[in-house]
Amino acid sequence: MRPLLQVRKLRGRQRTRLERLYRTTRCPRTRTRVQMVLLSHAGQALAEIAQITCQSDETIRRWLHRFLTQGCAGLQEAVHPGRLPEITPAIEHFLRECVLHYSPHDFQLPRPTWTTELLAKVVRRRFNLHVTDECIRQHLLRLDLVCRRPTWTVKQLAQQQPGYAQKKGRLQGF
Repeated sequence: MRPLLQVRKLRGRQRTRLERLYRTTRCPRTRTRVQMVLLSHAGQALAEIAQITCQSDETIRRWLHRFLTQGCAGLQEAVHPGRLPEITPAIEHFLRECVLHYSPHDFQLPRPTWTTELLAKVVRRRFNLHVTDECIRQHLLRLDLVCRRPTWTVKQLAQQQPGYAQKKGRLQGF
């Protein structure tokens, strides 16, 4: 049987930092790791901690050991770098300018409004970068922009054509 692993002494600052980390972290895995340490400090057995946190005994041992060797910093989620984004800030700026200030006609495209497919095509032409429509949609979302079909209302038509509302009113009496 493996030796019992328990966090016995927590200094005042360390306990305060753990409790603050538990309350403020956005990462659920970090919160679970901090909970394991706090439960161990409270005197809970390994089996009880495993039942409360829904983790295996081995996982709890690993995180308690890491806390004992590295402190609070050892419990935090490591950075996962992943793949570098294909769309650079310069391309994002270009997308913003296209959507806000240009129409597809300015790029010799036969559509009156932008779609993510058209923007992907323009990025492909301009930057020689193959991106999907979904990639463009996600970057537009990050820029608080959306490609949607325009919704025309009577108010817009009334502003464009004086007397439109009066004409519409006469038609309703049919």
